[in-house]
Amino acid sequence: MNRFLFIVFFIVAAPCIAQQQDEQLAAQYFSNNEIEKAVDLYEKLYNKGSKSSILYENLLTCYFKLQRYDEAEKIVKKQQKRTDQSLFYTVDLGYVYEKANQPDKAKKVYDELINKMTASYDKAVELGNAFKRRGKAEYAIQTYVKARKLNGNNLQLFSVDLAQLYAEKKQTALMLEEYLNAILNNPALLDEVQGYLQLYLDDEKDYDLLKQTLLKNLKANPANELYSDMLIWLYVQRKDFENALFQTRALDKRYKEEGKRIVQLADLMLINQSYDVATKAYNEVVLMGPEKPYYLNAKFGILRSRNQKIFYSGNYTQADLNALETAYFQFLKEFGIQPFTASSIRELAHLQAYYLYKYDSAIINFNTLIDMPRLDNRFKAECKLDLGDIYVLKGDVWDAMLLYGQVDKDFLEDPLGQEAKFRNAKLSYYIGEFGWAKAQLDVLKTATTQLIANNAMELSLQIQDNTIDSNEEPLRWFSRADLYYFQNRLSDALITLDSIQTIYPKHELADDVLFKRGEIALKKKEFAQAMYYFEQVVKEYGSGILGDNALFLLGDIAQSKLNNIEQAQKYYEQFIEAYPSSFYLVEVRKRYRALRGDITN
Repeated sequence: MNRFLFIVFFIVAAPCIAQQQDEQLAAQYFSNNEIEKAVDLYEKLYNKGSKSSILYENLLTCYFKLQRYDEAEKIVKKQQKRTDQSLFYTVDLGYVYEKANQPDKAKKVYDELINKMTASYDKAVELGNAFKRRGKAEYAIQTYVKARKLNGNNLQLFSVDLAQLYAEKKQTALMLEEYLNAILNNPALLDEVQGYLQLYLDDEKDYDLLKQTLLKNLKANPANELYSDMLIWLYVQRKDFENALFQTRALDKRYKEEGKRIVQLADLMLINQSYDVATKAYNEVVLMGPEKPYYLNAKFGILRSRNQKIFYSGNYTQADLNALETAYFQFLKEFGIQPFTASSIRELAHLQAYYLYKYDSAIINFNTLIDMPRLDNRFKAECKLDLGDIYVLKGDVWDAMLLYGQVDKDFLEDPLGQEAKFRNAKLSYYIGEFGWAKAQLDVLKTATTQLIANNAMELSLQIQDNTIDSNEEPLRWFSRADLYYFQNRLSDALITLDSIQTIYPKHELADDVLFKRGEIALKKKEFAQAMYYFEQVVKEYGSGILGDNALFLLGDIAQSKLNNIEQAQKYYEQFIEAYPSSFYLVEVRKRYRALRGDITN
């Protein structure tokens, strides 16, 4: 019985297996451009009655390559019959005539399809897709326009399709008209349309055309919120935040939103490092009064904006630092020492420790946060790490190790615990315990956070490369200089680096010494000197572990410290080409796109 069933199964399955093998062989011939062999097999398979669109498409392509247009025409007509005269294959018939250099016959087929259209939406979709499939944008446009006409001039139909076709044909004015039409009829398409516009608007002329179109429509329909939203979006794309604020202010007032829109725009300005206009926007909300719902958000925003302007630009005076500290004091006096003000207390402590060198004040603030009831444990652990760093600044190594150890223990296998372990390892490196430091760093090479893994690998390699010959003295000098750098004892760091170069002039640490000199110059805001050292690292040690770090910092200095956009772009272009596997590549690409004019959303 089993044998009988096997024989029956074999008889039934054998043709299917053979056909599958023929299809695979034909596809192989086709991909290898062995067209004569492929066409024979495809004809054999097609003549068995296959309705496969892929098989049909490949056979048609074979006929085109062999210039066998009569056979192409026959196969298209067969496919029409097999698929109940699908419009796809009627368009294909015209396409065959085009390939055969018979444009009049092709035009006749296409025109008949347009002329015979009915009010059927589904048929219009099918015909439009058929034309687009064969690259016939103009006929696709005619299809959608006539479909609208047949449906009572319904402008809601095919707006996005038409806009994309006009975009392909570089008919920008018509494209904009259709995209605006699309969002007016369906506001849910706003984000999608904005995405398309980012893709299709090529230059200032295109953006200016959109601006004029929006202003014209807004003048005719001043109550239309969508036009205002689009205009704000456009200003943001061009980083024209003053005009964006002007429009946002009007909308916020019209809809009685009490500062909601203005705060949202200010937050976006902050992300895009437009600090002055962000502060201006937040201040407008503050002036609405403390009873308003976004007053606290705006107060937070002002502090963040002033903070980031100072620290990210590196362009500040002692008076700026003192004024910022006073602003934090005033904020905390107004709102109190509460869990919701904890982030501001932490920012104040950071300012006091790293810029005002008020270590004791910073320690008091961090201890206040660590002891605060109802505060998130993770936030408290982050404050412990910050406090540990301040103890390192003061030279209290053991207190720092204790705090790092607590966080490591409380957050095992968590990125926060791994960060604590890394800081403890680096502290061991600072005090010359290289073996212990390297053992901890090697564990962290597989950390879940890429930044920690990257930093651990770099420091581990530095220790390994400079302890091979059992003479650890040069590395001890360098780790001491590294600690001095962290503690802002920059003169001591430079003296120590000078000693290394004098005593060990050709040591493996040469690139590390150059790089550290660059970091010291950067900390001292001696930007030209910093760039000189980083340039030397890239030029002389570009293939080493610090090459990508140095080039990244060159781009960062040019961009954020010197505001030399052209130079920054060149550094980032060089980086993308030279270091395709670098940890910093994602950030470099993001910055490069931003410098080209893309917005950070």
